[in-house]
Amino acid sequence: MSRRAQDVLFVLLGVSGLVFKGQYSGPADELVQSYGGNIAASFAVYFLATRVTARSNLPHASAAALAFMVVQLFEVLDGFGLMKNVYDRLDLAANTAGIALAITLDVIVKRISGGRSARLEGSTLGGQGAGSNDAGTPKCHQSSMKYVRVGSGPSSS
Repeated sequence: MSRRAQDVLFVLLGVSGLVFKGQYSGPADELVQSYGGNIAASFAVYFLATRVTARSNLPHASAAALAFMVVQLFEVLDGFGLMKNVYDRLDLAANTAGIALAITLDVIVKRISGGRSARLEGSTLGGQGAGSNDAGTPKCHQSSMKYVRVGSGPSSS
């Protein structure tokens, strides 16, 4: 699945949480009704922000900062005048928790998909892993497809 598709899926997941939180009845019902919407909306805003900042040098840090500013300003400025918002100081913490949850999921998904792409890349190098050569010396993969021996001792490149 492409990065863009993952982000859209997670935005929809956050929006679903926001829409369906009213249907929840179970443990911690009052907490979910009070703060679940903040967590879900902040989660969705983070993944929207990743799409906006995807081409920057620091896409995840920029996305986190942008999402944090948007959701906290929305809270403090009473919904930007677009909708009524009941201010509660714990909403600010719930917004932060939603972004933290989104970042955690983003990192996990990136590591899982990164591990898969590294394995696929290693399988295309004539049966050798990307991290070793015939002599067992670690190599560094560069975009020009040249390899550099890494380690102690004289270099023979």
